[in-house]
Amino acid sequence: MFDITFDTLRKTEQFLNTLDVRLRDQRRLWTDYVMPFTHSEIDDIFDSGGRGRWADLDPLYAARKAVTHPGRGILEREGTYRDAATTAGHANSLVEVGPTELVLGVSGLGYPAFHEAGAGDLPARPVYDLIVAGERFEERTAQLAEKWSSEEIAAAERGGIS
Repeated sequence: MFDITFDTLRKTEQFLNTLDVRLRDQRRLWTDYVMPFTHSEIDDIFDSGGRGRWADLDPLYAARKAVTHPGRGILEREGTYRDAATTAGHANSLVEVGPTELVLGVSGLGYPAFHEAGAGDLPARPVYDLIVAGERFEERTAQLAEKWSSEEIAAAERGGIS
């Protein structure tokens, strides 16, 4: 009696198992690709006044702010909101990274929610809503995911599990 083992089948199965493990844990996608891109988008939103969508400051408040906080843009009186939204290590930054999801935001600051939605005489000046507005975010995230998955496939071909 002969026992025949196909090494190619065994290697293919090993590759698929390794790839499955790598693709199920997307933490590297979040930390190395999506989070830096999102932080860059938030910086762009602050730099561009909400991509041109934010209401101008009330003229009296703008004049007072020009004296007390010169050079500071809209929503940047002290810079805490922007720093918390764009710096993962900031005390008020909310970053939760899991195998299948990423949660970004700010915590411990009461006022960002008012700016996002607006309240009373305060016009809405969204930051997080603008990140996903339009197709730019979706397209770039898909490109980043494709790059990450290509790297994961290459690593699985080398036989590595991180």
